[in-house]
Amino acid sequence: MVGGFKGFGLQKQDPNVTQKRNYYVGGSDVPTILGINPYKTQYELALEKTEIKPKEFISNEYTQYGNQLEPQIREYINATTEAHFIVDTAIDKDKKIRSNVDGVDYDHKLLLEVKTHGKNPKLNVYEVQMQLYMHQLGLEEGWLAMYERPSDFDIEFDAERLKIEVIKRDESKIKQILDAIETFWIRCEYLKDNPEMTESEFMTVGTDMDVAVARLNKVAPTILKFKEEVARLEAIEKEAKELLYQKMTEYSIKKWETPFFVVTRVLPSKSNRFDSKRFKEEHPDIYDEYLTTSERKGYVKLTERKK
Repeated sequence: MVGGFKGFGLQKQDPNVTQKRNYYVGGSDVPTILGINPYKTQYELALEKTEIKPKEFISNEYTQYGNQLEPQIREYINATTEAHFIVDTAIDKDKKIRSNVDGVDYDHKLLLEVKTHGKNPKLNVYEVQMQLYMHQLGLEEGWLAMYERPSDFDIEFDAERLKIEVIKRDESKIKQILDAIETFWIRCEYLKDNPEMTESEFMTVGTDMDVAVARLNKVAPTILKFKEEVARLEAIEKEAKELLYQKMTEYSIKKWETPFFVVTRVLPSKSNRFDSKRFKEEHPDIYDEYLTTSERKGYVKLTERKK
């Protein structure tokens, strides 16, 4: 058993939680994006994230109560188990995801999620938040600490009100969450371009094709820069090979080893090929009999746009 308090309390009004809420998707947004939040739609969340209808972060008696109990619950769990939970934040700027967690024990790969709730806790809502957190922090298991809130909102901790559920990491659920977040941000971009878009119109964009294009756009600058560099290096390689062939021929060198390559001089040679054009002209009556059909897989060709 471990004695004493080893964690510390991150209040929900902490700037790390409240600032740039429009720039990131957080764990509390996941139920809305998945459509399991009865109090807000994905469209309403998008209006907030795009700041078309910005929402000020306002505390209420329920969040204030949770803020008071969260550090007490973490302290109790740290004192009565072998876990050592501390608060932490994980940010993925590329995917625009931020996870502010109530507690994490990296040694045991454990997550702590604290929820103060009424008579009917919403386990499915809590679990999807935890799956995102476990993904971002590289954890295998989560402890869902559910504390039933008394009717008088008494902030004195009562261990009898605490129940802990173990939530295992679920890769299929994580994939569903990440895909939904990616689609949500694509829809937000459409909404920025068309602020008058209706909710039904909003929910029809973000198709698989939209996702593919968005992914391509993210890496396009890197791809184009890489292609330019490859072309430059290939030109250097061609020039060097021509010079090597000339000098190796001059000094009758067949093979030469370097720290990186085995350089081999290949002598000129001749090869025969079938003149199909002539054959067709001279034997048009039987040409078709010798034709064979082969299939080629379709593909997408990328061509840099000229400025």
